[in-house]
Amino acid sequence: MPFLQAFVLGAVQGLTEFIPISSSGHLVIVPALFGWPQPGLSFDVMLHLGSLVALLIYFSGDLVDLARGFVAGDRGARKMTWFLALGTMPAVVAGVALSELFEDQFEDAPAAALQLLITAVILVGAELVLAHHSRRSAKRGVHLKTMDEMDNLTALSVGVAQAVAIIPGISRSGSTIATALAFGIRREDAARFAFLLAIPALIGASLLEIPDMDISSIGWPAAIGGTASSLAFSYIAIAGLIRFLKNNTLYPFAAYCLVAGPVFYLLVR
Repeated sequence: MPFLQAFVLGAVQGLTEFIPISSSGHLVIVPALFGWPQPGLSFDVMLHLGSLVALLIYFSGDLVDLARGFVAGDRGARKMTWFLALGTMPAVVAGVALSELFEDQFEDAPAAALQLLITAVILVGAELVLAHHSRRSAKRGVHLKTMDEMDNLTALSVGVAQAVAIIPGISRSGSTIATALAFGIRREDAARFAFLLAIPALIGASLLEIPDMDISSIGWPAAIGGTASSLAFSYIAIAGLIRFLKNNTLYPFAAYCLVAGPVFYLLVR
């Protein structure tokens, strides 16, 4: 694989994995737009490892505090650990039981393009529900819920959203953040929980696929370049989105998906 192609796809993975516009969809669509062959399993795993390392770096302090609190018997830390475990279960079940179904869709660029419209609907719907929660909270004189105020149903529902988002074109970050918003979690906390929940999902997916990797099929320069690009752009996207959501909505990303979906479909069909 040419180094430039690997770098571009790494940047696409890094930005779209965490900005709610679907990394899996764009990794199917972008090669189709440029007439590139689909990158294949080995390269896909390398890109996701880059995103995983970015998550571990960004949330290193949170993860250390969580581990220390869990060992020390802190109730809040153990509750959050349970929420992350509970939220991970649906993706594990879907990945094992429906892997062949999902794999078939990773080469269908027109379908991935149209499924960006589903992401748009999810984002708009979540913002409308959150607006309802905000009005109700304001009348009661209370605030929207923080990540620490989640319950089992919220964590499990966010996990189900993550499992559904394995389908290319449906954003994982968009679906998980949107589901948390629908339960009245404030935007910044919804994003933080969604990103923390991505860590075990990416670790699990990588462990399953690493035995089948063949770096020689893509070449070490391309593998290293793509991974480094994915890591750098993933970190930028994580930090940028969390900062953005402190004072802004998901509507700009919904607008992008509404426009990009039909345009990409016409270009790649």
